[in-house]
Amino acid sequence: MRTRSPPASPAPDPSAPAPEPACATEHTAARDALAQWRELTRQANAAFDRRQLAHAQRLYRHALRIVDAPAWRAALAAAPDELLAARVVSHHNLAETHRRQRDPERAREQLCLAHEALTGIACDLRAGDAVRRCALRHLGRTRLALLDWQSARGVCARTQVALRESAAALARSDAGLAAH
Repeated sequence: MRTRSPPASPAPDPSAPAPEPACATEHTAARDALAQWRELTRQANAAFDRRQLAHAQRLYRHALRIVDAPAWRAALAAAPDELLAARVVSHHNLAETHRRQRDPERAREQLCLAHEALTGIACDLRAGDAVRRCALRHLGRTRLALLDWQSARGVCARTQVALRESAAALARSDAGLAAH
């Protein structure tokens, strides 16, 4: 059986703007996401400084939603270091807000979530080498934050699991790379 050829594309409209190359679109998306994230974080920091912790928390959560959005994932290759740093800063800002509100469990959870997100990116072979290298670099920061947490508050199961699972995932990822 023969397959049918796809229908012919209509002739391009000469007055229509040329589509942006994918790389330019990713750079624009990364730039826009970072600009929006910076503004929200600036506002949240100001609220935090005024001790309006509930308001700061809402703004930090909104900033975190930006760096968790699917469009952010697509833009990650264009600006991995800045976008991953924004993600870590968002989680750590939320952790500090929870700590100030005397909610250590939620603070610890934010630190663990940052670490786990970076672990996933660092181990994702589809992410690309540059993105994975940046994730590994930032993973060192999140690991230190968890270790600092444990030294100040004692070892707990949640942080131990996050640290142990990241070490195991990274070992598996490195072994998989060596096999190829």
